Amino acid sequence: MALFERFLLLIVLVLTLGVGLFLASNIPQSSLFTVLEPLPGPFDLLSQSDKPLVAPFSEIIAKLSMIPNMKKEIPLIAVVIENHEGARPHQKGLDDALMIQEHIVEGLISRFVVLFNAQKLPKIVGPVRSLRNYFIDALLPHTNVIIHAGGSPDALYRTAGDEGIFAINGLYYDHSTDTDEFIRIDGIAAPHNLFTGEEYIKDLLPKWIKPTQWPPYETGKVQSETGATAIKINFFNPSHNVQYKYFSGSRRYERTNGGIISEAHPRNVLILEVPVLGEKEYGRLDIDMQGRGRLVLFQSGKIVEGRWSKEAPKKAHVFTTLDGDPLNFASGQTWMTVLPSISRVDWE
Repeated sequence: MALFERFLLLIVLVLTLGVGLFLASNIPQSSLFTVLEPLPGPFDLLSQSDKPLVAPFSEIIAKLSMIPNMKKEIPLIAVVIENHEGARPHQKGLDDALMIQEHIVEGLISRFVVLFNAQKLPKIVGPVRSLRNYFIDALLPHTNVIIHAGGSPDALYRTAGDEGIFAINGLYYDHSTDTDEFIRIDGIAAPHNLFTGEEYIKDLLPKWIKPTQWPPYETGKVQSETGATAIKINFFNPSHNVQYKYFSGSRRYERTNGGIISEAHPRNVLILEVPVLGEKEYGRLDIDMQGRGRLVLFQSGKIVEGRWSKEAPKKAHVFTTLDGDPLNFASGQTWMTVLPSISRVDWE
């Protein structure tokens, strides 16, 4: 066995032992000894609690998600997905996302920029919608491969003139008779009916996508004792307002948007406060994703207040507690919403 292979084997053994000790330390001693005692008789069972002797499988998995994990190098792509109320019932692919970035657009509704592992794309994803310049600024630290359908003039100008951005505009393929990289689904009103997916888009993607370190933040136990299991985000319209409900068994959040329950169930709900600087032509928003600001992170039924910073478009966000320590996320999917004010968010 080569020296490198022995080293990998040693790492696996150490990690396995560590997980085993972690789980054993979280099972009450009484439970460990109870399983060794004689089985109770039928009358004894009637007086016993129905609580299981060991933690349910879902609780074990939830505890594993809190263990700090090693970062991986993953090739990522981004897809812009519509969140208009007419598109919302037809959204596909969100459950497979590593991160969903939610941005405000004109009309003060939101649109998603969804990050996927390029090697594990959904079979179908969409509805694919148009790009904005500030979407690009939020994406570039993670990927330069963006799938969209049209865009604002400044976003299209930027993607056309920057060789470092690999943008795939679905509108260029929409009316082609020779290709089927994007499809229109019958029964869904345009422009909310444009979709793509793993088999459709694979030939358009770059042959080699630069891997990105993921996750882009620290993972571990939540740095708060303040509970928050219900979250409300005010978009000033019942058709667009958002609610999250926390489920302790899976340690995930259920998102309801205008009465529609999302197929995505994130482990982290992150809110960034980023001011809107003004409006451009056709009401398109001017938002600068660089700078510093407030944040709130909901993780494991708790809330942590903190700060974000971003030095340049190609620099990743830095997330810290109010004390300046790196903010701990749960491993798994993160839903990041960018709002002009955290005062729009309520929790209990």
